[in-house]
Amino acid sequence: MPKLLLSKAEKTLLPKFQFFYSRGIPRSDLSVVLSSNPTVLRYNLDNSIIPSFNSFKNFTCCDDSEVFLAYKNCSLILSNRFQSVFAPNAALLREIGVPDSNIMTELVGHPRIFILNHDKFRRTVEEVEKLGFNPLKGNFLTALQVLVQISKSTWERKLNVFKEWGWSDEDFVIAFEKFPRCMMLSEHSIIKKMNFFVNTMDWKSSFVVHRPIVLGFSLGKRIIPRYSVLQVLLSKGFIKKPTSAFFLIISEKDFLARFMAPYEDLHLLKLYKEKMSL
Repeated sequence: MPKLLLSKAEKTLLPKFQFFYSRGIPRSDLSVVLSSNPTVLRYNLDNSIIPSFNSFKNFTCCDDSEVFLAYKNCSLILSNRFQSVFAPNAALLREIGVPDSNIMTELVGHPRIFILNHDKFRRTVEEVEKLGFNPLKGNFLTALQVLVQISKSTWERKLNVFKEWGWSDEDFVIAFEKFPRCMMLSEHSIIKKMNFFVNTMDWKSSFVVHRPIVLGFSLGKRIIPRYSVLQVLLSKGFIKKPTSAFFLIISEKDFLARFMAPYEDLHLLKLYKEKMSL
């Protein structure tokens, strides 16, 4: 029996591994992905995997490794069903004006949203349009991705969290248009960050409405360490109190150069690293 199983594996599994190797997929990556998502090993190599792989690659203009990464997020892309499920949803996006380049980028990064039932997909697209998103802009598909992934009940709970901080429906729409991924944060994360912004940093809640990207930053790795550095500089009179979120938004390299390098005697780097390790 073991010989029979080995013989079957050599005939069915080995050619599939060899196909992925031939496309430049590293053995280590292949083993990790297939061990967590082995679905593709059940697909027929000649009738499903190869034509689906090539079709996906040709449509998205991505390289072989990106096709494999997309498979990691959605095993259906290498099945012969993917084209029939994906095509009507992609056609709908084109119909309302979403550029092909945006569709391709989203398809590679988040293929799961394209396998939604077409009627539900259409309704979700209509919801995104009602929120005021422009199909020509990249954040349209980001908002679509968020709405696909979040249930109505979860949406309402998170919306209520923002309202507890004084946001109106209009405030929320403004923030969501600027940073749709704010609704991917957990309720706990939203509460902790808003509490720090309002009660520690003394920002008005409405300040965050117009700069919602700050909600996406790590509280422990970015917000608190940078704020702590600024507090020292303020107490020494080296800077004036910031009137914008600039110090949170700039890159790590720029923050170090602007707010730490000129003040080496204050040992700010030590403070910065201590706060990051909390």
